[in-house]
Amino acid sequence: MLRQVAQRLAGTARRGISTSAICREGEDKGPKEFIKRFRPHVSSTMNDPCFPSDFLPKEDKKEGDAPAAVPDKLTLNFFLPYETTMKDSKVDLVLLPALTGDFGVMPGHVPTVAQLRPGVVTVHKTLDKDIDKYFVSSGFAFVHADSSTDVCAVEAVKLDDLDPEAVRSGLQEYTAKLGALQAKGDDYDIAAAQVGVEVYSAMSAAVGQ
Repeated sequence: MLRQVAQRLAGTARRGISTSAICREGEDKGPKEFIKRFRPHVSSTMNDPCFPSDFLPKEDKKEGDAPAAVPDKLTLNFFLPYETTMKDSKVDLVLLPALTGDFGVMPGHVPTVAQLRPGVVTVHKTLDKDIDKYFVSSGFAFVHADSSTDVCAVEAVKLDDLDPEAVRSGLQEYTAKLGALQAKGDDYDIAAAQVGVEVYSAMSAAVGQ
């Protein structure tokens, strides 16, 4: 058996395999035609070659099918580490405070992953009518191709529940703490104070809206 295999391989080596010639013959025929022309030139123990199209996701959509319609509503999920604020809620629009700038998401939005900065998430259940606002400290937003969006925040509170006086007091406290720490040079404490100033500054701006 081994002798027969060796003889066949030796014969193949003597003949040589000109894949370029095979490509020229079948270049306009597609992978199936190429494999059909390829097999007679190689040993039966050799696997068929792979093509880039073999690694692409298979689509169930048939030729001539109409593209999927964009839904009327956006499906919104709003998650916190300790609770689910919204689950499969149907909304018209959500405005997100991304690190790169605020942006809005409506049905049909391109898939996006965005890091959230301290700011206000505005949910329009009905456009410009039924609106909920949440202050978030940080997190991520995942906008999917199926017109659904997941907002994952570290902390979130309804904007109406923020106490303006407590926000002003907290901002003053962290601003003073940051000024005092910068003289001492403790990097960890300075970073923590900077985060406090950033969050309270964002809360102060949100309360003033």
